[in-house]
Amino acid sequence: MSGSRRSPGHRRRRPSTNAPSSKSADRGLSPVVGKTLELGVGVLFAALLTATFFGGIAPDYRASVGAELGDRTLAAAADRIEAAVPAGDYPQIDRTVTVRLPATIRGDPYRIVAGGGTPEVALVHPDRGVGGRLRLDLPAPVAVRGSWQSTSPSRVVVDAANGTTSVRLVDGTPDDGAGGSARPTGQEASG
Repeated sequence: MSGSRRSPGHRRRRPSTNAPSSKSADRGLSPVVGKTLELGVGVLFAALLTATFFGGIAPDYRASVGAELGDRTLAAAADRIEAAVPAGDYPQIDRTVTVRLPATIRGDPYRIVAGGGTPEVALVHPDRGVGGRLRLDLPAPVAVRGSWQSTSPSRVVVDAANGTTSVRLVDGTPDDGAGGSARPTGQEASG
């Protein structure tokens, strides 16, 4: 029996195989799985953040910016019209002033339209949240008519003869191109 007995610290060896044990394969794979999960969580966070901004916050911000830009554009247009009409009493006036407008507000073109009986201008935009109306501060007997398209060059033509002052909002460039007084191009709308 002494030959069959082994010492207590001696272990029996298994025959070796070339396939790695499942524990060593798991240890090599765990960093890859961990990084993939981290990447998935990051992508999910970015997707949720994007959906939140473009689904709720950005459209509200875009609408308020569009309304603010519409108000500023209308105020600037009214200011340019008022500045084109001289304050004094002149027997004859023939003046043209170029007005620059933003081409679009909230991605859409718009119009500046003169009011009918009262000297006022209105911004007309496809979005109801953008627009407005302003009364012009002009000398008493002044008739304002016409309109501007935001997509074309705009100008104010002021004519006065025999005590009657006429202000026209005209699209297009002056015929002579000199920037001084010019005849209307015929594109103005009566209002």
